[in-house]
Amino acid sequence: MTTDVPQFGGRPFYGYDSATIQRSYTNRDAVQVADFLVPRLSEGMSLLDCGCGPGPLTLGFAEIVAPGRVVGIDIEPTMIDQANQLKSDGGPDNLEFQVGDIYDLSFEDGEFDVVFSSAVIEHLSDPVRALREVLRVTKLGGIGAVIRTDWSFPFIVPECPELSRFFKLFEGGFNRIGGSLNWGRFLSAHMREAGFDVVEFQTNMSQLLGQSAASASAETYISWIENIPLFQESIELGITTDAELKSMVNGIREWAKHPDAYLSLARGHAIGVKNGQ
Repeated sequence: MTTDVPQFGGRPFYGYDSATIQRSYTNRDAVQVADFLVPRLSEGMSLLDCGCGPGPLTLGFAEIVAPGRVVGIDIEPTMIDQANQLKSDGGPDNLEFQVGDIYDLSFEDGEFDVVFSSAVIEHLSDPVRALREVLRVTKLGGIGAVIRTDWSFPFIVPECPELSRFFKLFEGGFNRIGGSLNWGRFLSAHMREAGFDVVEFQTNMSQLLGQSAASASAETYISWIENIPLFQESIELGITTDAELKSMVNGIREWAKHPDAYLSLARGHAIGVKNGQ
């Protein structure tokens, strides 16, 4: 297994070893996040979740396809620790978690009916290489289902220069190691290049309206600023300053207090079928 994880200051570049960051991934629901995939799932299917994080989506999949085998992998060991705790707290018997690398999956060819991935491809310098691994472990006739962000043009109401700057700095950090938060529009093309027959591709916009939703999002972004090493690297590279980051935190919090606060971000999702070559 390779461990191609960018580091900064002795920590993962994206900060996924941080308990604060891990908590931001604990409230995700399979039916909500993967609504496009759920209708294609049925009892007894085997499913691999690449980049499972602390495991809530994987748990949801396991409940849907039971008694089919469901495996969640993540390259960050502490994420898997959290996921295993989730299973210990009452997860189903058909669910398992392990450390793994989407570039080098430790499974046999054609082992899974469905391979799912969300919030992973953004981080990779070679997404097609990863998607070829997804294809390899998918059964003939099985499907790969992938979600990828496209935050190129966030809708921010009212205008908030600090929030806009946050998105620019965040994307810049991803770009420095070859990734991007803004390439969701290319997901279908990347899956086709990897060998999938793409049968569904859509982009849609998240809707975060009102003070409650805006405040929750604002606190998530602030926790990223304060805990993800790429922002500290941005200071050392002279791209930003500690003072600017503190100003961003204050500005984002003030934006979230506005009664008409609204944020909308795009993502792409695609479903590809593994057909005979």
